[in-house]
Amino acid sequence: MTLVKTNLKISVSLEIKYQMIVRAYLYLLFFFLIGGSLYAQTCCSGGVPVASNLGLPPSEAGAIQLSLGYDLNVLETLKTGRETLEDDSRSRKTHTGILEAGYSFSNKFSIDAFFSFVRQEREISQFNNTNFSATEGIGDAVLLFKYKVFNTDDNHTIFQLGAGPKLPLGASDKRNEQGLTLNADLQPGSGAWDIITWGQLAQVLPFRPSMSLNLTAIFSTKGTNDNYLGSQAYQFGNELQLALGISERMVIGNSLFDPAITIRYRKQAADVLNEFAVPSTGGNWWFINPSISYWVTPDISFEAALTIPIQSNITGTQVTPTYRLRTGVFYRIPSKKSTTIDIPIFKS
Repeated sequence: MTLVKTNLKISVSLEIKYQMIVRAYLYLLFFFLIGGSLYAQTCCSGGVPVASNLGLPPSEAGAIQLSLGYDLNVLETLKTGRETLEDDSRSRKTHTGILEAGYSFSNKFSIDAFFSFVRQEREISQFNNTNFSATEGIGDAVLLFKYKVFNTDDNHTIFQLGAGPKLPLGASDKRNEQGLTLNADLQPGSGAWDIITWGQLAQVLPFRPSMSLNLTAIFSTKGTNDNYLGSQAYQFGNELQLALGISERMVIGNSLFDPAITIRYRKQAADVLNEFAVPSTGGNWWFINPSISYWVTPDISFEAALTIPIQSNITGTQVTPTYRLRTGVFYRIPSKKSTTIDIPIFKS
């Protein structure tokens, strides 16, 4: 009789746990999909990869986390709608140095700070002439305040929500050699305050404890630069990103690796200049993102990731992403001696 009651208790506990997981997934998708439909605006196809680099792993109270990375975004594909054009006369590259720092005030509350240094490059080759433009400087920053909504005792399920401002630290008035102010998409900064909302659900799979599932949703509400070109108002479009990834923890010899694969969806609409939509900005993209992390110790890891577009629908004619590379190193200073590694949270 006691055994029956015990089994019943375990069964009810498991049922409640997985009901919570399903509700978290549905809540996350509903919140951000509704947000995307209400605020469907976009940035150009290029730009600094702020949103897709946010979110340090969950950690215990008092822990400090640091991540230093390099992100290269290459745009050499010219498209109109879904059609790829046979034209290689234009290319864009965005080089971004990224520093993220995080601190956990408690087991529930934490803060991440994102800083960047940006180099934007554009090259146009026509009629045997090449026009090259480049800017570089400190980029915009983000403060992300995170709250752990719930987690299981074994940390096999973690659900977090966060929000915070993007601070316009980067210059938005860089000029070319002729003294003319460059377009907004070539500037290191946006010149506007944004609001970013973020959510993440990580789940270790019960049938395979070495494998984890990760769902991340990010929505950026963009502000307006009222001093664009000296007197105009420019607003980059709002941005929605959804990413679903799966990671497998592997031990090879004495080394620990986390290979992962992520599918990412990004939606943007037209930028706005003086309350009018800017032509040839916006669209939606699907990407596939393989990555791997190598853990030197439980608190130090190196990461490499490749992002490739697999489908897109572009508004107008734009140079759109061809591939993206990211490398980085992660370092955690635990509040107490750490002997295990939490659920792997990988960049999208």
